[in-house]
Amino acid sequence: MNFLHPGLAFAALASIALPIAIHLLFRRRRVPINWAAMELLREAIRRTNQRLRLEQWLLLALRCVCVLAAGLAIAVPISDRSLFDGQVARTWVVIVDNGATSALMVGAETELDRLRDDVRQTLAARGPNDAVCIITAAVPAQLVLASTTDSVQIEQELARIESAQTPTDLATALELARGSVVSDTPESSAAEDTTSSRRVLVASGFRRASLPDGVEGLGGKGVLNSAVDAASGVAQEGITGANTNDQRIEYLAVAPSREAPTDVRIVRVEARPTPTADALSVRVSLAREGSNLLASQTRVRAIGDGFVPSPTRTTQWEAGQSEASIEFQLIMPTGATAVDSQRRGVRVVLDDDVLAPGNTYFSVVDVRREIEVGIIGRRGSFDEADIERIPSALWVSRALSPGTGSGMRVRDIDPSTCDTRTLLGLDAVVLARADLLSQSAIDALTAFVRSGAVAIVLPTGDSLAQSWGSTVLPRMGVTVRIDAEARVTVDALRLSEEQPSSSLLASLRPELASLTAPVEMTRVVTMSGMSAGDVILTLTDGTPFIVAQSPTTDEGTPSRGLLVVFASAPELMWSNLPVKPFMVPLFQEIIRAGLQLAAGRNETAVGERLCATANTVFRNDEGAALTTRADGVSESVALVPSAWRGGAQEVVVTNITESSLAITPSPIDAVRRAFESLGGVRVAEATEGEQREETRAGHKWSAALFALALTVLLAESLLSRLFSHASVVRAGRTDHGITTVGRVRGRQNVRSRDERVHAGGPA
Repeated sequence: MNFLHPGLAFAALASIALPIAIHLLFRRRRVPINWAAMELLREAIRRTNQRLRLEQWLLLALRCVCVLAAGLAIAVPISDRSLFDGQVARTWVVIVDNGATSALMVGAETELDRLRDDVRQTLAARGPNDAVCIITAAVPAQLVLASTTDSVQIEQELARIESAQTPTDLATALELARGSVVSDTPESSAAEDTTSSRRVLVASGFRRASLPDGVEGLGGKGVLNSAVDAASGVAQEGITGANTNDQRIEYLAVAPSREAPTDVRIVRVEARPTPTADALSVRVSLAREGSNLLASQTRVRAIGDGFVPSPTRTTQWEAGQSEASIEFQLIMPTGATAVDSQRRGVRVVLDDDVLAPGNTYFSVVDVRREIEVGIIGRRGSFDEADIERIPSALWVSRALSPGTGSGMRVRDIDPSTCDTRTLLGLDAVVLARADLLSQSAIDALTAFVRSGAVAIVLPTGDSLAQSWGSTVLPRMGVTVRIDAEARVTVDALRLSEEQPSSSLLASLRPELASLTAPVEMTRVVTMSGMSAGDVILTLTDGTPFIVAQSPTTDEGTPSRGLLVVFASAPELMWSNLPVKPFMVPLFQEIIRAGLQLAAGRNETAVGERLCATANTVFRNDEGAALTTRADGVSESVALVPSAWRGGAQEVVVTNITESSLAITPSPIDAVRRAFESLGGVRVAEATEGEQREETRAGHKWSAALFALALTVLLAESLLSRLFSHASVVRAGRTDHGITTVGRVRGRQNVRSRDERVHAGGPA
């Protein structure tokens, strides 16, 4: 039991214990002296001693209960714990959310500083035997302090925790916490110990970055048989597995954050070289978040490797505006010449604001003087006057190289001669006759795409049958599938007015509606097996027109490259696209933008592993290194946003995702729902209300204790009077219990006899 005024409770115990102790310690020990007359008293005492002793103990108990009940009532009991609960050793597992949003400046301090203070305040009430271990929740979640009772070591480790730039992973941190609780409890006593307290304290701001919308629960992850530090690959000591007795763990959480200061972050950077490769066009997308979006301005700078840095530009924000974009033109220095192919990094920086991790973004651009494109198909013999018989290969060739200075060179490849040698030197291919490819040609194309190239796959225009879809697409490592036969529509299909936002056609976005309006299709192939993010363009009936996917390796890991599949062939028997203005920019943009995306899938989120060339060491400007394994995946995760450079001019960038920087606070109800699968959580913000409820319950206990004290006091008064054996009747009664030997005559009787003699009467 705990008390609102614990000192008074201890005073009540002392008030009954101290007098008894004094009596026992200082009572006088007399030496008995036997004399003859004591035998009569001893006999009387023997008869009444047992009854008197029972009466005395009963009175002592009533008086002690009366004093104790009154003292406890004044102390106000507020819980059902033992008064000596502080003597029971606890295990405290502290989870500190040091993810990217913990660097948010709220007033004069960061959110991580506030979380440290909350942890210190909570741990200040721990007992001297309570052990504490600390886990950080930023990816990779890890145990940074094994269980210890050393307060100095605990404080030092708390002070050493810094804000990371990786996302928060509370689910994994809680798995580690449950494993820590189990490992700190010996198996021999785990089943028997029902009084020890095990607590997990979660110190997080619980912003949307830490607790995304729609989270089903923080306890839904699989059981960890061993916790491994993903950054170093070393197993964490002291963590053996998840707890199978979660009902014995009490989960506590600090108060969720309420403040949401205005923060500007970079969402996306799209960099593309000009056709002559002597300049870069950089488009920066910005987002703003906060509880009060006032009119303001943001200064932006763009820096490209080997290019002249752009002047600082300013974005003006209107009140309530949450999105904006800005464009830069980076020029190559005077006298420099463009090389045939080179990958370069681009860095965009904002002025410092409340959340620094979102102010830097990296991108990679392939600077190519000319793009080599191979078109795999057969032009055949036809009368040029019959324009409807012109095959897709010729239409695409004209669209990619409409004249000199287009920046693209086209090479015709016969399907029967397609192999690894004929694909050398190409940057992209257009597969117009997939039905004519041999198995070895498909394998050569698969390896070509996975090396970082772009492949555009078109339906076969000669027939409605498209049997190649069941052989080519699965072999190339994509999940998209097409029907075995194209469908002919009675009414021509058009492209939708509202199209998905895709990086492939980002530069055409302002004119996209006007370019797609006149395009019609009469034959289309139904596609399936893709996600919503893979769809580039859609038709009015909702079916996809263009889908883009990255292939995977035979082991299922993501690889470089990009595969773009059309639902309709660019032939007049299928569509009027070849004779519309959309034909030229469509194929050129898919090739140019696709090369930027496919050149290594060259962007990775911070907190994930790099996917690049196998067995390569990548380093950034700060000297950090990441090494890829034989499967092309790095051994550890990237911890910072940066540009990583490997061999053969390979560049891969890592950036913090927008979701990892979301600072909108989560309501308490969302926090409680997230912990439901773990048995619930006590949130510090609700503690004040809970204490009021406990205090009201304590007042009820106090009233009951006061009533008990009065009842016992009344009973003690009655019994003490009864056990005293004193009364008015008994006080006036003549005690005949003592008789005298012989007769004793008093002086009054002698005077009466003399008076009778003098009067002449008998004596």
